[in-house]
Amino acid sequence: MEKDTYESGRRRIEYKTSLLMGLIVIVISSLSVAWALVLSKSGVADLLGSPFVPEESPQGVLINSLIILFLVLLGTGLLLALIRFRKIHTIPAVMAFAVAFSFWGIAEIYFYSLATLAPLARYSDYLQQYADLLSISVAVLAAVLIIKPVSTKLLDILLIIYGTMAGSLLAVTLPGWTPFAVAVILAVYDVYSVFYGPLKRILENTVGEGQSRESKLKSPLRGAVIVVDNIALGMGDVLMYSMLSSSYYLFPFNSAARWVLTTIAIALGLYFTLKMLTRKKYMPALPIPVFLSLAVYVICLLIGF
Repeated sequence: MEKDTYESGRRRIEYKTSLLMGLIVIVISSLSVAWALVLSKSGVADLLGSPFVPEESPQGVLINSLIILFLVLLGTGLLLALIRFRKIHTIPAVMAFAVAFSFWGIAEIYFYSLATLAPLARYSDYLQQYADLLSISVAVLAAVLIIKPVSTKLLDILLIIYGTMAGSLLAVTLPGWTPFAVAVILAVYDVYSVFYGPLKRILENTVGEGQSRESKLKSPLRGAVIVVDNIALGMGDVLMYSMLSSSYYLFPFNSAARWVLTTIAIALGLYFTLKMLTRKKYMPALPIPVFLSLAVYVICLLIGF
């Protein structure tokens, strides 16, 4: 009887977590498309330029993918260095600086983009006047909450906004098929990194086995993850889901039906990942959602969605 009660309770918790994760995917995907439409309709992304190779050739796709992989490796290497030299306690400060600096720049892009769109265009001068103040305020708030997590729910909300903004910006600035190539390369790297590579070591040194939700919320990796129930989802995963959701909707033409189907595929992929997590200590959150949603995307293109 006790075992049956325990199993029933465990299943209810897993069901609740799965529903919450599915809701998170829908929120991430919806925000991403909204941000992508703001950028594409305002034309600000075209004015910004891009650090990536603009060509849609195989060489351009490869170079752009390697640039992003290099940036991922650079960030991972910094975390490993802090762990190796026993500076784990400094990770929240490093994360706070990195998030605040990038959040500030990204938020400014979106505030200026919004100021160009109707019906806000009539208030363009007024909005642009306060864009800097708003951007800095949001960035500083996120940094403060990373260093001192007095409101973890607010921090998670800010991180989701930040991750979806960054993912949509990548989707709009990366040319052609590059976002899909980037997602595939990072999904493959995610498998290696979580099971055998640097992320495995980072998790083992910062997230203890069987930690409670409260412990995970206050772990040194806060700012790099959002926590849903007792599950930590990396910001890299949020960014990739966002980039893919925006690309699924926009490329090669706007399609709400294609976006809905691929969003369902990402949510199902994350659900299957959660089921596997019951038998593993850690699981990469990119491979199944990425490859399942890409398969649905290809089918949608073939049938004209």
